[in-house]
Amino acid sequence: MTKATSLYRRLLRVHRLLPREIRFVGDQYVRAEFRNHRSVTDQRLLDQFFKQWAMYLETMEHTAMKNSSNNKKQSSSGGGASWDVGKHLDRETVESLDDDKAEQLLDLHRA
Repeated sequence: MTKATSLYRRLLRVHRLLPREIRFVGDQYVRAEFRNHRSVTDQRLLDQFFKQWAMYLETMEHTAMKNSSNNKKQSSSGGGASWDVGKHLDRETVESLDDDKAEQLLDLHRA
């Protein structure tokens, strides 16, 4: 199995821990991004692509562990389960996005 395939599978696997509506959006996005990068041959671009997805995977794994721990505490005290997903983007990061990524971010925000 290639590193790319392994990363792809791990991303879809971590999405299984998400609430259904978020999982659907995340899975579709991962599939589309990996499909769109299949024909890329520039190693610099591929390295950056995989680095960013690996960082996302690490964030999601950390989030899943944190939420799992918080939800166990809430359920033992009678509270409902909730999910805090992702991370907040600072103004500089948002302003540095190209038009396509900014539009994707707006679409996700509206969903």
